[in-house]
Amino acid sequence: MNQNTTLAFAKMNGLGNDFVIIDARDTGLTLAPDAVRRLAARDNADTKGCDQLLVLHAPRQNGDVFMQIFNADGSEVEACGNGTRAVAAFMARLGQDKTVIETLGGALACQSQSQTQSQGAAARAEVNMPLPQIGAALRLHENLPDALPVHVGNPHGVIFVEAGTAGMAAQYGFQLERHSAFPQRANINFACLQGDNLIRLDTWERGVGLTQACGTGACATAIAAITLGLCTPGAVTVRPPYNQDDNDADVLVIDYQPDTHLLMSGPVQFDFDGEAAA
Repeated sequence: MNQNTTLAFAKMNGLGNDFVIIDARDTGLTLAPDAVRRLAARDNADTKGCDQLLVLHAPRQNGDVFMQIFNADGSEVEACGNGTRAVAAFMARLGQDKTVIETLGGALACQSQSQTQSQGAAARAEVNMPLPQIGAALRLHENLPDALPVHVGNPHGVIFVEAGTAGMAAQYGFQLERHSAFPQRANINFACLQGDNLIRLDTWERGVGLTQACGTGACATAIAAITLGLCTPGAVTVRPPYNQDDNDADVLVIDYQPDTHLLMSGPVQFDFDGEAAA
C-alpha cells in the first residue's frame, strides 16, 4: 500500500485493551505487517497505538462482516474477544445492534446497545464465543504449577496460582508464549481465585505482551476454572489488570456451561475517531 494513503479509523477499548478499527468493507484494503506495526506503535501521533488492529471486510460467508485481526507486532491471528466486542459496539454505532462477525476462528453472534458518537461514550457488548477445545494439563516451567491448554479460537495456557499474577505474567509470559507445547505461540494466563466464581487474571498476549485485559484469556480462564472444579458452571466474573481496586463494574462476565454455550459480556468504550497515514 502507498504510505501516503490516509486511513479513517475508530479508536476503542474494552477495559483498557485498546483497538484501532478500520472499516474497509468498501475499499478492499490490504495492510502489510510493517504498516500494521506503524499504526499500532504507541508513539504513533494519530492512533496513539493499540494492542490489536482490526480491519473490517465484507463477509466471506453468511455473516455481516469479516474481522481481520492483527497483533501489534504485525502478526495476523484468529481471535480477539474484546476486539470482537468492540466491533459489535462499532456496528451498533452504525445502527446494527445485533451482528454476526466472521473471524478466522469462526463466526461469532454478538449484540450491543447502541452507542453515541461522543468521545468517552460507553456500551456493553456480548459475544457468543465458540465452545472450547481443552487439552491435558502440562508443566510449562519447573517453578510453576501445571497449565491447562484451552483453545477458544486461539490458543491459551491457564495457570492458577495463590497470588502474584501480575508479577508472574511479567516474569514468565514472554518465555512461555514461545514454549514448544504451543507451535503457533499462545496467550499465557495467570489467575487466582478471589471468591466464589470470582477470578483475578493477568494475561501475557502473544505478539503484544502485557495488556490491561484479554477477552479470550478471560474465557479460557473461566473454562479452566470450571473444568478443574475451582468454579461452578455458569457465570464467572473475571477482574483484569484494568480493574485495580476490585470494583464490580470493570469486569468481564463469562457464562460457560460445558457442551452448551460460552458467552462473554462486558463494557466497551469509544475513545475517538481519526485519520492516519498507512
